[in-house]
Amino acid sequence: MLVTNDAVSFEKFHLYPTKGLLNDPNGLIFFKGQYHVFYQWNPYACDHTYKEWGHFVSDDLKEWQRVKTALKPSLENLDSAGIYSGTAFVHDDRLYVFYTGNVRDTSGHSVKSSQMWAVSDDGIQFKKLGELFPHPNGFTKDVRDPMVWQGKNGHYFLILGAQHSNKMGDIIIYESIDFKNWSFRGSLIENQLLDVRGYMLECPNFIEVDGKQILMFSPQGLAADPKNNRYENIHNTGYVIGQFDEKSARFNVITDFKEVDHGFEFYAPQTMIAPDGRRIMWGWAGMMTPEREAAVPTIQNRKWVHVLSLPRELHVNDKLQLVQQPITEIIDTTVLTSFDNVSIGQYRIPTTADWTIRLSDRAMLSRHHNKLVFERQQWESGQVETRQLTGDLNNLLLIVDVDVIEVYTENGLNAMTARWF
Repeated sequence: MLVTNDAVSFEKFHLYPTKGLLNDPNGLIFFKGQYHVFYQWNPYACDHTYKEWGHFVSDDLKEWQRVKTALKPSLENLDSAGIYSGTAFVHDDRLYVFYTGNVRDTSGHSVKSSQMWAVSDDGIQFKKLGELFPHPNGFTKDVRDPMVWQGKNGHYFLILGAQHSNKMGDIIIYESIDFKNWSFRGSLIENQLLDVRGYMLECPNFIEVDGKQILMFSPQGLAADPKNNRYENIHNTGYVIGQFDEKSARFNVITDFKEVDHGFEFYAPQTMIAPDGRRIMWGWAGMMTPEREAAVPTIQNRKWVHVLSLPRELHVNDKLQLVQQPITEIIDTTVLTSFDNVSIGQYRIPTTADWTIRLSDRAMLSRHHNKLVFERQQWESGQVETRQLTGDLNNLLLIVDVDVIEVYTENGLNAMTARWF
């Protein structure tokens, strides 16, 4: 994956910032012959005090170009403290983006969030259109991350991650007939998924893959469950499969909540539909504690922090399980023949025997029968942490980049993302 318009290119396969902090992918869309990947970006510092929408474009999903910032905060406006996460939607041959505007008080604390939108005729120049609707009653300021789609009935639906006044997470939904006036319909998941609500649900996405309807979201505040290898990161991302009832505006869940990625840092994914019908997903490889984030080596060495995951093609199998693999456009693998000092590259590991790959003196990947273990010494504390997954580990795909590693099982049921340095 090549990114042009760079002074220096450090990442070989991933999208990354040349300076400052990158986080959530936003507004993934194919529009007028080009793929667009927007992302939250602070170009001025490696922290979260400021947000605008950075912008990549591509003709082929292989070579990417950085173009100018799509959206910046406006002084004395509802987005004066930042352009936060959202989505994109093509309507009447125009590109609309929906985002959350943030306002801070004089001490720097966030005090208000507003759902806003903007429009573009060329995908590059955007005109802000203001606030979509008032803040809903019964919720804290933490309502954000709009996602929009058109239903089979022709109506438009908009969902948001939200926090009730009682500090429980939820996903709320609005409906519009004309794409301009929105009516509040309540909770999308009313009386469901109570065990994975946490105190906030971020970045909700309603998508259809292979005829199955998927609700993907990122809970905050779930208790770690290391015995079952679940919820071990500071925040987590997962999905359920079900059916959306357009009349009641409710998503009826039929599967358990399952994590999307079994590594350390994967968070806040979004998807797009390619012209050939593929559903493609990117995630943010950077969710970590403030202490760990502040110590990321690229901040000191290169003045930037965090990357996006590889783009992954999604499918659903007969057992209602999400299947994900890197898109074919960017895969060019060799067979891994040496398990010591593995360099940057893409590798297949065809052996059925147990093995150990020493990535460095601080990172190691091991197979033990049907268990894969990633062991990493933390850069900020020296503490050793592990993540693991189980399943069919024959013919693994291993992607090693400058500071991020991704592993995929052959059947696509398991993926693992981890930062390393």
